[in-house]
Amino acid sequence: MRRSERKKSKKRNVVLFSALGAVLLALLFLPKDALLIGGEEEPVTEEKNQEPKHKVVKLQPDNESAYEKDEDKEANSGDKAKKQEPSEEIGIDPEKESDKKKKAEEAKKAEAEKKKQQASGDKPVLNKPIGTSQTGPHTSSYDEGSVDWNEKLKAIRLATGLDENMTVWKIGNGGSPQKSVAEVSPNKQPNEKYSVNLEWVDEKGWMVTSVQK
Repeated sequence: MRRSERKKSKKRNVVLFSALGAVLLALLFLPKDALLIGGEEEPVTEEKNQEPKHKVVKLQPDNESAYEKDEDKEANSGDKAKKQEPSEEIGIDPEKESDKKKKAEEAKKAEAEKKKQQASGDKPVLNKPIGTSQTGPHTSSYDEGSVDWNEKLKAIRLATGLDENMTVWKIGNGGSPQKSVAEVSPNKQPNEKYSVNLEWVDEKGWMVTSVQK
């Protein structure tokens, strides 16, 4: 009876020690993280609705990266701004300004030339008919704007050296149907009057016979 109990006890001890040995071996080979029982696991949170570190831009034709750094984007926007800056002031056209100056200079030269010609003066055309477009018997006309009136003015200008802007004070009968007398002065100079005598020459026109200032 005692032997059988001893054998049973011995077997239990062998089984117990075998089990303990297996447990110890298992503990030795288990990872350290598995030994932390009851440790709190850090929650894994998904990042939602977060912007990427770089802003998305359209894909490039050569399939390069679809992201562009902020510094590159700022540099590109700076270059575009420089290109869009106007090179000239708004509302000013250099070509038009240049044309205006040229026209003003030409007008001044023309005026100076006209004054020079008036000062030096071509030789007055006296006692020489100026020609005419009239035909047939001549009748002196004192209607302003008529052919005969305009030919009288032309003869006066050639004799006095005055231009088309001269002031005409009067043109009237000079003592006979084919003679006239006129009083004229330079434009805006009423105190410098000329007294001009004219005479008609058949088929040759009016000629100035005398000029008094």
